[in-house]
Amino acid sequence: MASGKQTAGGDVLNSGKRIGWIDLAKGICIVLVVFNHVSVALKVDYPLAEQVNSFRMPLYFVLSGLFFKQYEGFVGFLKRKTNKLLIPFVFFLLATSVLPYWLLHHENSLKGFFNEMNGPMYNFAIWFLLCLFEINILFYFIQWLAGRLAPRHQVVTVIAVSLLLGCCGLILGLNRVWVPLYLATMLTALPFFAFGWWLRRHSDFLSSPVNVKRDLLVAVAGLLIIGLFPAPVIYSFNVVPGHNVAMVYVCGILGTMMVLILSKMIGHLPLVSFWGRYSIMILCTHQFIVVSMAWLALKFAPSLPAPVQIIAVFLATLFVCHWMIHFMKRFMPHVTAQKDVIRVP
Repeated sequence: MASGKQTAGGDVLNSGKRIGWIDLAKGICIVLVVFNHVSVALKVDYPLAEQVNSFRMPLYFVLSGLFFKQYEGFVGFLKRKTNKLLIPFVFFLLATSVLPYWLLHHENSLKGFFNEMNGPMYNFAIWFLLCLFEINILFYFIQWLAGRLAPRHQVVTVIAVSLLLGCCGLILGLNRVWVPLYLATMLTALPFFAFGWWLRRHSDFLSSPVNVKRDLLVAVAGLLIIGLFPAPVIYSFNVVPGHNVAMVYVCGILGTMMVLILSKMIGHLPLVSFWGRYSIMILCTHQFIVVSMAWLALKFAPSLPAPVQIIAVFLATLFVCHWMIHFMKRFMPHVTAQKDVIRVP
């Protein structure tokens, strides 16, 4: 497919140089994910939860779309995505879900476990890796098909097809139609991934300096619209709200732009940017830490006010995750997307 408008932002990403504020945006994203799982573990709602959940996972999908590249063809593309997404998913599925299930249900072996793949898993946070792998494969073929068209029709076709498939995912979610292996979620989230691809390839947002007037306008509009018309989707189960369904993509994109603009303005925050750079490690390990810390809080400090419990468990989880990153970088690089298992060109 023709690349269309090539921007400085695309050149920077293609050069292999890191854009610091994107790491910060990824850090904000994984922090929001951890905080949400802490509130779920403690069974305590937090203020503006609906508003935050309207863009928390869309932000992750948009950030992933920023880095989409076809590489040297489908075989090379498949190898790279297997190294970066599928191998970490399979490893953590076996190590943190299948093995515990087998140990706790030894008499039943693994019967029934894979029936729960789109339901409660012991380490359910890793669903995102499989879903993102599927989105990458689907988007590759959408681009490949669009590449058969005249250049002026390619971008419009990619966006239109992505939106059409996204609406199919929303319809499945509205009607509570269960589809295995997160394939319905793949469809629902596809437009966010496509938006990230467009933002990198066909806009100058990544490379342009901060425009205070424009950026403040987008931020204020985002705050107002998301505040008034939140549209939270439970992406792990593709549960779509019956109200405000028309706002799912509007809220997701506006909320994402708010975080990207904020990250661009700040540039770098030492801890959060570091967590963003290695967010896959936090994603794959934080669930057990959250559950353990929540159990300790409820057992030994049940009288603490709920806000104090949430903050304490949240900070303790991030502290442990921080040191887990150092451990995994040194001892587990091949299963955390730091080194390749399958050789690529």
